[in-house]
Amino acid sequence: MKKNKYPIFDDFEIEINKKKAIFHFDGGDLGERKNIDNNEEIATAVQKIHNFIVEHNLANNGKKFDSFGCLLSYTIPNHDQYNFYLKNKKYEADYPYESNYLHFDLLHYYKKEKTLWVACSFLEDSETHSLSLITEHLTSINKIKFDDTMLNCNLFAGYGGEDEDEFEYSTRPKYITNTLGHKKWHHPVLFIDEPVWDDGLFKNHLDLLVEVRKFIDPKIKFEISGASEKEKKSFESAGLF
Repeated sequence: MKKNKYPIFDDFEIEINKKKAIFHFDGGDLGERKNIDNNEEIATAVQKIHNFIVEHNLANNGKKFDSFGCLLSYTIPNHDQYNFYLKNKKYEADYPYESNYLHFDLLHYYKKEKTLWVACSFLEDSETHSLSLITEHLTSINKIKFDDTMLNCNLFAGYGGEDEDEFEYSTRPKYITNTLGHKKWHHPVLFIDEPVWDDGLFKNHLDLLVEVRKFIDPKIKFEISGASEKEKKSFESAGLF
């Protein structure tokens, strides 16, 4: 893939004829690129999905998908690989390994599960009616589950110590923000039981969920993945159960 300032514009896959629409955006390498704003790039990916589903609704309204999803991926070097790159201005020939891949799963749906999983980043960056258009073109959906924007990466799996804990639990892993220098890097978290914004009735993601709910078939249930009792009560108080 040709490297440029915004590589996620270049690489995505869509398979319509097989009743599948899987978007895979390639965000390049976190060692080579400088000070990435991953949320800006997530927003770009989300907008591309919205544009696709709007066009599909107009041109192929009768075609529904058995699977639908979006991944934004990066490669990320470990300490030794990054030090080699800084010294030699290139990686070793066998880079990257499988463990060097990092993914954001922004949304996914499979017919057998009948559930559309949605990361909070997609909820934040999409148009109000984006999810309704998507659900109208899925073959057998009965539920939408909302979750944090999860980082999937095995770079430090099994290493133990701070690096592994940071990747598993932190929304701003220091290896990415400090060592690799991506100061804007952040993994958005779904907030529904406390105010985090200045505007809105609930001042959190409930405001977005209430608006999205208006456009989606009431037979399709909304659910928060792994919700605590406090979150369930907040969800219910907003009329979303």
